[in-house]
Amino acid sequence: MGQGRMLFVDNARLSLIVLVVFIHAVITYSGVGGWYYRDPVAPGPPALLFFVFIEGLCQSFFMGTLFALAGYYAALALRRKGARAFVFGRLTRLGLPTLFYMAVVHPLTVYYLANMEDVRSKIDFAGFYRIYVADLHILSGSGPMWFALALLLFCLIYAGAAALVKPAPRVGPPRPLAAPLLIRLILLCAVGAFLVRLVMPIGAMVCNMQLGYFTQYVVLFGFGIAAKANDWLHTAENRLGRACLLTVCAGLPVWGGLLLFGTGGDMGRLSGGLHWQSLAYALWESTNGVCMTVGIITALREKWNTQSRLVAALSASAFAVYVFHPPIMVALARALTPLPLPGMAKCLILFVLSLPACFGAAWIIRRTPLLRAMVRQ
Repeated sequence: MGQGRMLFVDNARLSLIVLVVFIHAVITYSGVGGWYYRDPVAPGPPALLFFVFIEGLCQSFFMGTLFALAGYYAALALRRKGARAFVFGRLTRLGLPTLFYMAVVHPLTVYYLANMEDVRSKIDFAGFYRIYVADLHILSGSGPMWFALALLLFCLIYAGAAALVKPAPRVGPPRPLAAPLLIRLILLCAVGAFLVRLVMPIGAMVCNMQLGYFTQYVVLFGFGIAAKANDWLHTAENRLGRACLLTVCAGLPVWGGLLLFGTGGDMGRLSGGLHWQSLAYALWESTNGVCMTVGIITALREKWNTQSRLVAALSASAFAVYVFHPPIMVALARALTPLPLPGMAKCLILFVLSLPACFGAAWIIRRTPLLRAMVRQ
């Protein structure tokens, strides 16, 4: 396979961002997780269990895989451009849209759409915005753009480390991607997550970042850098990828068992602390994160390394969807609130409506002079 544009990677990123939209639809009706708006009707126990199962499954890998792909392209860009141009490029492509989101999109979404705690009845927007900035709430106003902010920090640290430590010349062929390395990565992620969650359990935030998940993100970002050095996106064996996906499938009963029988009614035991449940969850989550990353790469490389005109257009709009989907989804969810339907049905409706709405808005945004530079890929 050539070294040109890897359409399967574009397809992977597109799929993962569609999954982000889906998860935010799920959170709207589960009430579990951070999001701008939650439907006022709480789900019953069966629906809640289903929602949490889906959220946990997706959370175990989708952001970690995005960090792995980002690490690959960070290594590629640093080698091509040099440190100065690389840093400037990341500040522009990640920092500017994040700043715009924090300064404009988030406060407008909170005040006019989410209307958290009926804030509009207590204060006008100018007063709300003054408090938002003066009290430094803006530092936690990144919404889903926490990913871009974290990625920017990772890239700056990576560029600084690369400038300080010059890599030794390669001796011999690239290192093949093999199961023993993946097992070590899984154990590193699991032990790191368990230890971090002793002091920063899941749900604890620092500037809108849940550090309890960050061990996987750091490790998989590093995996992406190593993948560029060893050309793993092209050379990872399909057989290894299939084994990874089978491992994920085999682990689904483990996740279901933890939810049904492992918590004793206290879901907090999965979030962190000196509990076997926290360690088991960290190990399952880490296995999924590493195995799904490799499995997605190899499966799409083998099965979906082409793009129709429609898929190419959707892929080009994926980042714009990521940046601007929150206000669109919140507006749609509020419009669906009066419908006398079960939460799972409304969740599906919200997801189905959100996709064309978000991609349609992204198409317009990418053609708007003041915005298009911020959302280019």
